[in-house]
Amino acid sequence: MKIVSQSSDELVLKEGSTQGIVVGSVLVVAGVLAGIFLRDANPYMIWIALAAALVGIAVILFSSSITVTANKTSGQVLYQKKRIVGGQDSNYAIAEIFRIETRKQWQVQNAPPSGNQQPSMPQLVAQSVIVFKDGREVPLDHQKTSSTTTVGPVVLMGGQGAETAIAAQVAKFLNVPFQEIAPPNMGMSIQL
Repeated sequence: MKIVSQSSDELVLKEGSTQGIVVGSVLVVAGVLAGIFLRDANPYMIWIALAAALVGIAVILFSSSITVTANKTSGQVLYQKKRIVGGQDSNYAIAEIFRIETRKQWQVQNAPPSGNQQPSMPQLVAQSVIVFKDGREVPLDHQKTSSTTTVGPVVLMGGQGAETAIAAQVAKFLNVPFQEIAPPNMGMSIQL
């Protein structure tokens, strides 16, 4: 999530870009080229190439961008979610917003370790949402996964500090409370 513009009466946020379309296009092109040039090398290569192309098409179709425009003069928040296939435009009253939340939780991939692979490490996933007085919720951004760096037995966890700061800034602009919901062991930055 990024603040595109801000004045005393208007705040515009944007999340997402053409990144999903670029990654999907690269997968489609790589799949097609692998299918053409490597099909004779291995009989399974055509299936791998086809799978890469299909994953690329799915990434292109499901990539999205979110734009949130809060206007104090009109007392409205315009929420736009754009996709190649479909989209969503919604208006909400600023007076109906209860708070802005950033939710963080640990997630572990369910794939069991194979061979001499180490078990998968938990990853911190965060997302900021607008919470309304009637209980509805609208995401301000897509879920973000923290980066991890392993140095021997020590795992260094990267965080979403900038995302949390932007969500707090949005709450301040809208004059609503901000709440960060984090797991109990969130304070640890190095795991031994």
